[in-house]
Amino acid sequence: MGVLDTVSELFGSGDQHYRFRCDDCGTEFAQRVATVEDLTCPECGAGAVRPAEAA
Repeated sequence: MGVLDTVSELFGSGDQHYRFRCDDCGTEFAQRVATVEDLTCPECGAGAVRPAEAA
């Protein structure tokens, strides 16, 4: 998880964010959309993205 993701989670941004995980590289990231349709990984660009499991 990146620094910006951590700060957003701690302090909130007022917008709902959803957590996703890339199956190719394992990167977890937050987006404002609730579905994986048309999402790509911000790290590697792969389309193998799914909702991240709740911790």
